[in-house]
Amino acid sequence: MEYNVMETVADGNVIRSLNRSELRRKALFYLLSIYPYRSYLSEISRAIKSDPSNVKGCLEGLGVRYTVEESLVGLALVKVEQTKNGFKYFKINPDVVDEVRSMKAMFTQKKIFAVEIG
Repeated sequence: MEYNVMETVADGNVIRSLNRSELRRKALFYLLSIYPYRSYLSEISRAIKSDPSNVKGCLEGLGVRYTVEESLVGLALVKVEQTKNGFKYFKINPDVVDEVRSMKAMFTQKKIFAVEIG
């Protein structure tokens, strides 16, 4: 997939959040790799080799380090599905799959892209 150097690929808040946290990128791109399936917290943490509390923070927000607004759920990149038993599953938001694929290519190629601030 080829991109022009100044092509807009995502909201500026999303790019900023992903730039600030490698863990957010790993969790998001893991969920992209298993799409359309969903995963639970401990499975995600094992897959990306990180502590479950940090993964929970990057997914849903947790205190100052991982704010709710900059979390993957807060940015509407990931959806939470809760079962009747109370188990939470995380799945990439189907509405943004193509945008996330573009962002993954951007981070992989380390190109500079224009972002919409808003």
